[in-house]
Amino acid sequence: MRAPSAVIAVSTCAYLDLPLAAALERIAALDTAAEVRCKGRHGIDTVTQNRAVSACGLRCSVHAPEEIEICSDEPRRRAAAIMAHERLLEASAAAGAEVYVVHPDYSESAIVHRPQTRAALQASFVDLHELQRSYPVRIAVENMPGRRSSHFSAPDLELAGLGLALDVGHAQISGTLDAFLATCEVVHLHLHDNFGIGGPDVHLPLGCGRLAPRRVESLLEGCDGLCVLEHAHEAQVMESLDFLRELASRRFVA
Repeated sequence: MRAPSAVIAVSTCAYLDLPLAAALERIAALDTAAEVRCKGRHGIDTVTQNRAVSACGLRCSVHAPEEIEICSDEPRRRAAAIMAHERLLEASAAAGAEVYVVHPDYSESAIVHRPQTRAALQASFVDLHELQRSYPVRIAVENMPGRRSSHFSAPDLELAGLGLALDVGHAQISGTLDAFLATCEVVHLHLHDNFGIGGPDVHLPLGCGRLAPRRVESLLEGCDGLCVLEHAHEAQVMESLDFLRELASRRFVA
């Protein structure tokens, strides 16, 4: 399913109960692209997983595991994280992925903002950009939901040549959507809805929260990459697809 200037994709996180190949078959039936969420039974680094992605025939991106910590100010831990990303980036390239999405830092409990963590993230972005030179896959850093959870909830870190995976729901919680759009190179979108500034990161279907339809339309029109529906359940994916179809029909009539 396509929206103007955008390619809609679905994250495999809606199908984590299925083997990766079966999850990709379900996504292919929706006529969308796919994002492989490296979690649980889904990944990119085993031979079976890599073949499943290569064989699915879909445009795809890869979302790296959340537990790879590029924010550590301990040199050995940070170096190990970069090495882990290099291994997965190589596998992503072999599978034909277009974008490799990386988390900066994230905590479900309130964090203390530390200059050492900011410096570690900046150094990691530089290292990842060097890796990117060797592979035909764009690395994109994802923004996180709220200043209390991350050092990257607003565009106040230099991405050092990496792209931004703009998580629209996270930016809506942080109140930083316009700031990211004005200052960063957006190469990838994550789409889901929620209740706005300061609210929980509930990944609602589009149209079930406070993200205005006109805002969704403008985001899709401005995106030349994959726009990923990131939901936990297939029923939520279907609601978002219905929302996008209705949005497209209104635009056509208008």
